[in-house]
Amino acid sequence: MSRSFRPGEAVWVELCTPDPAKVENFYRALLGWTVRTERLGSTTYRMCSVDGRDVAGISDATGLHGGRPRGWIVYFAVDDIARSATQAVALGGELVTPPRYLPAAGTGAAVIDPFGATFGLYQGEARAGVQMLNSVGALCWNELDTGEPAASVAYYRSLFGYTTRQRGDGPTTRPYTLLMLADVPVAGVLALDNDWPNLIPSKWITYFAVASLDEALAQVSSLGGTPTVGPADSPYGRLHLVKDPAGHTLCLIQLEGGLRPGHDSSYPAVNR
Repeated sequence: MSRSFRPGEAVWVELCTPDPAKVENFYRALLGWTVRTERLGSTTYRMCSVDGRDVAGISDATGLHGGRPRGWIVYFAVDDIARSATQAVALGGELVTPPRYLPAAGTGAAVIDPFGATFGLYQGEARAGVQMLNSVGALCWNELDTGEPAASVAYYRSLFGYTTRQRGDGPTTRPYTLLMLADVPVAGVLALDNDWPNLIPSKWITYFAVASLDEALAQVSSLGGTPTVGPADSPYGRLHLVKDPAGHTLCLIQLEGGLRPGHDSSYPAVNR
């Protein structure tokens, strides 16, 4: 599937880990990925696909993104990556990977926001981004978990021009903010319990769809990963946070009402 993305949409996800081979088999078995390798400078980039459609990447932290394991990184589409990278820094972020042209793809950069969350900027050319959404093994949502929700929302609004909508701010749930492009939610911001400012570093969480959450959780354990927080119900299905064998956090969700087709850009907004 070939599609275009609007500036501000989440277009790609990449796992930055110090030992890609250690986690490759985990994701192959858990999410049904086929993995092929591509050269990226002096490192090897693992391109992950489902039914021949690219859904994610796995990079070697020893050669990218400041040499540190950043975990799952969400990339947002931009029209002018040099300008966006400059703005991201001017707003208080740190540029850890300057804009770099990726052959047969586009230009990417990585930034740490003012509260510790790593994210990417991507100006697509030959490769627009993920080729499948909301199907088993594919991306279906991105969420920023942060102890500084108001300031974090302000940062991303200034950078990408989002509007916002509040959800889950009643007495029994934690505040949840949807980041919107027009009337389409593109990501969520979950307020973490945080008694002191920035005590808990912010983190972007990538959600992948699974056919059966219970079966997926059993696989996580048998493959050397760890179920952590959950299960929890959401308006879009049961979900559970897990860690892969290298300790990187992701979220698995069993979408209800049938899986949404990949060309549908209306991502599911979840809350827990």
